[in-house]
Amino acid sequence: MKNINSYRKNIRVSGQADGGYVLYWMQINRRLHYNFALEYAVAYANRIGRPLVILEGLASDYPWATARTSTFILEGMAEHAGQLRNSETVTYIPYPEQQGGSYGKLVRDLCSRAAILISDEYPVFIMRERNEKLENELSIPFHTIDSNGIIPMALSGKAPYSAFIFRQLMQKVFRECWEHPPLEYPLKGLQDHGRPDLPEAIMEKQETGLKRLESATSIADFVGGLSSLNKSIGPVDIKGTREAALERLDAFAGGDLLSYDEDRNDPDKERTSRLSPWLHIGKISAFEIVREAFAMQPGGWDIDDARPVGGKRNGFFGGHPSIESFLDEIITWRETGFHFAWHTPEYDQFDSLPSWARETLSDHSGDHREHMYTYEELAASRTHDPVWNAAQTQLREEGRIHNYLRMLWGKKVLEWTADPQAALEYLIDLNNYYAIDGRDPNSYSGIFWIFGRFDRAWGPERQIFGKIRYMSSESARKKVKLNNYLKRYSGL
Repeated sequence: MKNINSYRKNIRVSGQADGGYVLYWMQINRRLHYNFALEYAVAYANRIGRPLVILEGLASDYPWATARTSTFILEGMAEHAGQLRNSETVTYIPYPEQQGGSYGKLVRDLCSRAAILISDEYPVFIMRERNEKLENELSIPFHTIDSNGIIPMALSGKAPYSAFIFRQLMQKVFRECWEHPPLEYPLKGLQDHGRPDLPEAIMEKQETGLKRLESATSIADFVGGLSSLNKSIGPVDIKGTREAALERLDAFAGGDLLSYDEDRNDPDKERTSRLSPWLHIGKISAFEIVREAFAMQPGGWDIDDARPVGGKRNGFFGGHPSIESFLDEIITWRETGFHFAWHTPEYDQFDSLPSWARETLSDHSGDHREHMYTYEELAASRTHDPVWNAAQTQLREEGRIHNYLRMLWGKKVLEWTADPQAALEYLIDLNNYYAIDGRDPNSYSGIFWIFGRFDRAWGPERQIFGKIRYMSSESARKKVKLNNYLKRYSGL
């Protein structure tokens, strides 16, 4: 096998870099640490002896744009601005877009003067579309780098149709991937190649961006002035910074990790990691989280402790069962979604479901539905079901749903809408508008699991669901404790 990290590089436009500067466009993995794409950009700048420019922006009119997600992303950009404003080796250009279309123009203006464009490889949302569009427009070399997880997406030959299939691959290649980690702080190795020759108009955009990020008040004022955002979905209590992500990781690893296997499905105890918002925008890497989990193994952990077990869920990593369970979530389940979307351009379409799921849903699409709700009623938590209402209220107010109840939340929408296609549309919109971790391969995995992706046919057949796995609020209340959860989110 060739060097494992070579699978992380996708050369979209080839050719020799000549003149100008190295431009790293930070689209989704928005971090300065443990970032393969930034590491590659630094190495390239050093190799050709050119300055490094980092562009990090936020479009004003992206799909499902809200004050919630925009504020969260801008808080992370402000953190970078404070760290890089006075850098002697890198030019950082933050660009919170105020007018639609100007962000794309800035990208092209910077590319017109660059030697090479390096950016993030990402299999969903607008990043995939942007990269594919630029691939057909640029004449300079354009390389995208996969910094999303432990196992490079290009390493899987086809879409994994179950976690078991991906787990088999993961267990075969994990050791080599783990032994080729990202550098802790790539910018530490950046040599001084002088300053890039940038026109005054671009430098003015840089200064304007820095001013818009200089305080929480200025960020709030900027977001409030964007007419293209849904401002009714406002910011949440957590901050979109790397500092906040590391604090959450420390709290989880030092507190709830060793109870994860037993308590993760208990909404009253709330012992999930709650790291997905920062994972989604790349403020923290999967590598760091996995390493921290290994560090918490009683008695320590070594790579030699990892032994392939044929794709079985337990036994590969060894050690504490809660750590094993958490690693299966953060590696297997999370990255199954990334690899599936990488190989499946129609990842967000009903037709991407397995044939058995499409067939059974079609067979039962005309079944009688006792309850039917509009999108507006669902968004406002106005149903007959207090458990569902509580889950939707948590999503609306906090930008997340407890992991166990998220599955039930989706199943009920399938049951309460006119047909499966309408249910899918509702769920994607509810998730991508309200959830901080929406618009992510992992969130699409969760939504499509409701309809049979990564699952199997179940019997006996039921009304509406057919052979799709069924869940009910009544069974949930028997399986997990919900008293405190219901008091908090529905007043019951």
